[in-house]
This record gives sequence, C-alpha cells and structure tokens, in this order.
Amino acid sequence: MDNLSLSAPSFALIISCCILWTSCSSTQQLSKEGFRQSETDKTTIIQELPDYSDKLTSLKGKGRAIVSEPNNSDRVTLLFSSNRQKSLVTVRNRLGIEGGKLLTDGDTLLVYNKVDKYARKIPIRGGKLKRINRLASLNILDIINYTVENEDVTQVQENQSHFKLLTTNKAEIFVDKESHRVQEVVQPTNSTLPYSKIVYDAYSKLNGFILPRRITIFGAEGSSKIALQLTSLDINPDIGILTIDLPDDIRIYHR
Repeated sequence: MDNLSLSAPSFALIISCCILWTSCSSTQQLSKEGFRQSETDKTTIIQELPDYSDKLTSLKGKGRAIVSEPNNSDRVTLLFSSNRQKSLVTVRNRLGIEGGKLLTDGDTLLVYNKVDKYARKIPIRGGKLKRINRLASLNILDIINYTVENEDVTQVQENQSHFKLLTTNKAEIFVDKESHRVQEVVQPTNSTLPYSKIVYDAYSKLNGFILPRRITIFGAEGSSKIALQLTSLDINPDIGILTIDLPDDIRIYHR
C-alpha cells in the first residue's frame, strides 16, 4: 500500500484538549558539533533513560501524522494498538475515511489497502517501504519507549549539551544532558532498516511513564519524513489479538 494517505492543501497540527499529559518538557536544540570522548560511564547514562520493558506491555492510541516527500505533503490520522510482538495501525484521511490497515510483526508488514482493495506482505528489511508504511513497519511501542541496552553501547562522546552513544551496529544515539532523554537516533548509511533517523520531542509524564509526544521518522533515503503528534494514549490496555480481518475476496500479494 504505497499510497494510503490522501493529499491535503495545507496542514496544521492541533493538539487535542483531551490530552491528560503533564510535566511536558521541550528538548534542547541538538548541535552535532564539538563532540569529544566522554569520561562519563555509559551505565550511568543508560540508567537515567526511561526503560519500561517490563512494566509497559501494550499501548493503544491516536495521533496526527504529516507525511512529507519531495513535492508532496499529506495529512492523516493514525489509530494504533501495539504490544512487544506486533503493531496494528489504521489510517484515516482528513475526512475520517478509513484508507487501510497495516500490521507488523517485526519481520514483515501486512498492508491492506481498503480503497484499492488489495493486500500485500512486504519484508521490512530491504523491502523498499514508502510513505506511511515506514512508520507502520516499526513496532510502535518500541519506538515510543526507545530503550538502550548497556551491552550495545561501545563508546560515549559528549559536547556541551548532549551525550552521543555509539552502538555495535554503528548507530548514534543522542541523549540530552539536561532532561536525560533520548532526542535523536541516527542509523548508519548502510543500514537495512526502513528509516535513517528518529527525532523525539515533548516528553511528558502519563500514569508514571515518561514518553515522547512528538516523533519524527525520516525515510531511509533521507528525503521524506513522517511527523507524528500523539493526541491520546492508553497505557497497558487489553488489546487482544492483533490481526487484520481481510474480506474473502482479497488475496495477499507478496513482494
């Protein structure tokens, strides 16, 4: 499903009044200049980062997303449910019309285009994912609560405002010194992941969990991005079995 979203003449992000998040914090502007080897132990930095791997097992929410590509910008509404194994995303256009559903298990993405009436299963690594598929191919829960494993960090650098954690797979994780939050994750150019960079902002506290409210995901080619503004979030709901119920006349294409 390469074109779930519908075009819009203009867009504005409207933060829902029903968001019951408090203690919102804006991250410092990230400067990538002046990094040097840090004397701070990596364990000290990682222990400050929110890691809810055991306590946060499922999410259900809604958000507004701006899908930006060269010469094109679309606005969609996303409804999502996610646990640590799967994520299900429903896409609606600005009129509230459902365009389709996307289900990922971490290895493949099942795309159901309700408008054009087809389903497709795409490998996530090397599958040349486009548009909203990039976001849906990622586990929403893992992206919202991005965690860093101590054994994955090989080196720590710092400048005046940020730590930079370098990992075994050559990714760079930028941590704001003041808020102790992950602000940016940059993948190496040879990565087979469907994104090149993720930027986090507006961390807030919800039911004791500190999570980002704005997430921007840049495509692997670097010229497109998805800006997601969360407008509601339900912590640890019962989401049942995540699946897409395809009509009997819809066959699944593989690529």
